[in-house]
Amino acid sequence: MRQTSARRKAERELNVKLLPAMVSLFGILYLLTGFRGWLAFFIGLSSLWLLAALWVYSLERGLGIERKIHLAWATVGDAVPEELTLINKSRLPALWVEIVDETGTPEASIRMVSDVEPQASRRRHPLHLFNRRGFFTLGPTRLRAGDPFGIYTLTLRDRHSSHILVLPPYLPLSRLELDPGGWSGDRQRRSGLIAREISDAGVRDYQPGDSLKRIHWRASAHRDALSVRLLDSAASDDWWIFVDLDQAAQAGTGQDSTLELSIVLAASLAMRGQREHRRVGLALAGPDVVWLEPRSDPAHRWRVFQALALAKAGRHPLAELLSLGGPARAATSIVITPATDPAWIAASQAQRRGANLAALLVDPAEFGGSRDQGRLAGALARSSIPFTRMPRSLLEEAYSLSSHPRPPAGSETGRRYMRRESELWQPMD
Repeated sequence: MRQTSARRKAERELNVKLLPAMVSLFGILYLLTGFRGWLAFFIGLSSLWLLAALWVYSLERGLGIERKIHLAWATVGDAVPEELTLINKSRLPALWVEIVDETGTPEASIRMVSDVEPQASRRRHPLHLFNRRGFFTLGPTRLRAGDPFGIYTLTLRDRHSSHILVLPPYLPLSRLELDPGGWSGDRQRRSGLIAREISDAGVRDYQPGDSLKRIHWRASAHRDALSVRLLDSAASDDWWIFVDLDQAAQAGTGQDSTLELSIVLAASLAMRGQREHRRVGLALAGPDVVWLEPRSDPAHRWRVFQALALAKAGRHPLAELLSLGGPARAATSIVITPATDPAWIAASQAQRRGANLAALLVDPAEFGGSRDQGRLAGALARSSIPFTRMPRSLLEEAYSLSSHPRPPAGSETGRRYMRRESELWQPMD
């Protein structure tokens, strides 16, 4: 969650449009006739007008709102709690305050009315249910209040905002048995850090998070910059996930599309790799190219899920994406694609020589596309590349699992707010 600082904008609207004319009229009538009744009307309306103006001015100076989200990210289907505090620092009460969320997305829509005592606060914890992945901004917020006489309406636009990243839903994919020797095998995995059969496979620049034990001091001295060894393994546990985001290959729209299923599958594999203590790399090319080499530090895992949450279709063919990096030795490369043209197979074999290669096929015909993947499946079989067809029902399953509001996994804060969602406005503790 990040708070963005901005100025407030205040507007005062006079609801009784005839009030200035009436005050002027009674003043003129008193001057012309000397009748004390006109003077009483003049003084009464003028005093009421002045009191309303001072009341609204006081609220304008003292009324405000604070919005906080204590989570940096959530997953599709999570009920995200927000702490919303209505503050009145003035010496006069706000008898009614309408709070309207101007975020512009239905997931974050808030509209409520409350009152607040002078120099006091009221707090509530509304829940936001996010049904799609992406980066969301909560705010700005519009407050409307008024004086007790209904003469003025005050509108305050608070441009402060909070941000949250919503990750795609994921599936267990327990039936897919990925192994360094290919799709499936009988080799038993050891949890934690895996002992590997290691040999040097070159060097690269040092990056924050790399182990100091992997620094190649001779190469660092020669290059005058820290360098680390690239490790090769006879049975690598690394996964490279390639996601085909080429717009020309996609079918369907919105959340019912090959693009969305591809993202869900990639997130599911990344989550499984994390749980199995694997190093997972990600490559995708939407509007921008994302190339994240396999690493095990938490910051890298966060970047992988962030890239998937923000992924959009682009104009880079899969063959171009596969040819961007150098050869990957031993790691298992997993290609997720809705493509029907087998041209990318040659590019993959040329660039990823020595690596295990497998494919997850998302058939565009199931999403209303005019072509199926029969030709591609045949080419994969002839090249002895294992592949699995991923049906459209997996996408429906992923979003059906996320269709019921739930607190973010592992979030005690989320569970606490879920229990309090029915509470009305409460005074500050």
